[in-house]
Amino acid sequence: MDAYADRLDAAMSQKASPLCVGLDPRLDKLPKDVTAAAGGDAGKALLRWSLEILDLVAPHAACVKPNIAFYEAYGVAGLSAYSGVVRGARTRGLLVIGDVKRGDLSTTAEAYAAGHLAPGGDFEVDAITIAPYLGADSLAPFVAAAAAAGKGLYVLVRTSNPGAGDLQDLDVGGVPLYQRTAALVRAAGEAHRGRSGLSSVGAVVGATWPAQAKALRAALPDTPFLVPGYGAQGATAADVAVAFLPGGRGAVVNASRSVTFPTPKDPATPWRAAVEAAARTAKEELHAAARRIG
Repeated sequence: MDAYADRLDAAMSQKASPLCVGLDPRLDKLPKDVTAAAGGDAGKALLRWSLEILDLVAPHAACVKPNIAFYEAYGVAGLSAYSGVVRGARTRGLLVIGDVKRGDLSTTAEAYAAGHLAPGGDFEVDAITIAPYLGADSLAPFVAAAAAAGKGLYVLVRTSNPGAGDLQDLDVGGVPLYQRTAALVRAAGEAHRGRSGLSSVGAVVGATWPAQAKALRAALPDTPFLVPGYGAQGATAADVAVAFLPGGRGAVVNASRSVTFPTPKDPATPWRAAVEAAARTAKEELHAAARRIG
């Protein structure tokens, strides 16, 4: 199997899109026709909605990012739905980033990695998000598992939330902590570059902090970015431009609520048409922003 970074680079080029669509389902927000068709079964409703979203965004998105928290909130039925979603996405030719934010040491990290990256597993995806708080040795088992299976990782480096600076901006030996984390990411991914020149060990870098994103792009020239914050969190396509490498490569930009639960100008617009239009618009805006870089 080709390296994850190469597969992502090819998908972005083929679709002329750096869009990643996040799936964060909540039963109280799902369309009534979806919940009615599921007959009151939460797991069936989550799966039905998610698969419909995949069909609507597939022409426009390079990848999708189901957030496991929104599925596991509904227990075993939700986790079964999550498994169906990641399988459904991959059968539709979409790369899947499992937003699981795992992080631990030794055999525990190995178990987390196996659960989400091992070929044939119920939760198998193409890449996952992981947390680096426990240090470099907590990243190593994930890196080894990803390399063995041709998978990818996105390490939380500078997140998009308002409180990110509480810890991530702290001075650590003359540099902010997020820059020290970036150095760990680059070191971990050094030996795992694909033919594209990009590593399969990536970084989560929020679009809501463009100055920090610009600094991180300079520090991580071979690292793919997963960029949250565009859309509902307030960042614009212009804000995310600093995350791209020359030629518009090296970053996918996540849009969740703004695509999957859009607010159309005309309230009478059917929800499926509104989702497809939102995905198309996001793709066009982000592609234009990416192409302005070099």
